[in-house]
Amino acid sequence: MPENRSPTDLIVAFFAMIPMALYMIVAALLTIIAIFSVYDAIQLIVAMIISRDFANGMTNVITALLLTITIIVLFETVTVYFRTKHVEVRALLVAGLTGSVRHVLIYNVGGGDPVQMFATVALLAVLIAGIVLVKPEP
Repeated sequence: MPENRSPTDLIVAFFAMIPMALYMIVAALLTIIAIFSVYDAIQLIVAMIISRDFANGMTNVITALLLTITIIVLFETVTVYFRTKHVEVRALLVAGLTGSVRHVLIYNVGGGDPVQMFATVALLAVLIAGIVLVKPEP
């Protein structure tokens, strides 16, 4: 026999479902973006082979693949949330590290402002330290 739930319980249950619905929408969008990202990487590989410009082509392919990896890590974070109802911090740190490496490859920090280079190195150091120090959740 179903128990009578108070209006407060129903409101709380409704608002508890909202994050799950939003995570489902994010997962669907990340899936679509990942498919487009893989397609873009394939196109870049084909263009690199056809043009025989391997120096520039490799950089473009690597940055596209790093973007794809970042998207996949974010998708895995969402799917872990579905299973555990917790966001895994370590996966987000890996996504941040991958995005930072991609940024360095795209903008080639070598000739940049010293403050920007120091900030990039500091960010990479913090992300790496976070990955090492944060234990994976069971």
